Amino acid sequence: MRKESKSREPVSSRSIVALTGFMAAGKSTVGRVLASILRWRFFDLDCEIECRTKLRIHELFATHGEPHFRQIEADALRSILEQASAPTIIALGGGTFIESQNADLLHSCGAHVVFLEVTVEELLRRCRAASERSAQNPRPLAADVEAFCALYARRLPHYRQAKLIVNTEGKTAEQVAQEIMAALDLAAHEQNSW
Repeated sequence: MRKESKSREPVSSRSIVALTGFMAAGKSTVGRVLASILRWRFFDLDCEIECRTKLRIHELFATHGEPHFRQIEADALRSILEQASAPTIIALGGGTFIESQNADLLHSCGAHVVFLEVTVEELLRRCRAASERSAQNPRPLAADVEAFCALYARRLPHYRQAKLIVNTEGKTAEQVAQEIMAALDLAAHEQNSW
């Protein structure tokens, strides 16, 4: 299911596309590909948070708890949006768009929020595979299938508030990026002023 863009405005110097979706939905991968094709700036919100705090996301949760993490996340998102003087792609964290303050902030700056929809079964498979490949970035929720599925079900209605929904099943990151570009009528940035 896909919502079409409400307007076909030309891309402005403050165009922002924010990718949302559950953990392992491919937000960072698709975001990098999309930014590369468009020659736009790219920010991975989780990476920005890790750079600011010098801690991994799972360490922040374990050490300081979710409320503290969510405040750091909101501050980092606000900072990225304030810096977005050129067209920008942002890969949001899995819970970023769920927080009303973040959703409001994205809407107020005119960001095109895109939900990368993936089945919960595929997300679980990807999380388990990522945890097996890298002990540096564990996905503890993937160990508890019931909790994983419950969290996905709670977040899904929020994700569906995105401007555009792209089902990624059976598609490469390049195909998903092309679909987003076509749906939002995006074009490459001509000036490399950033």
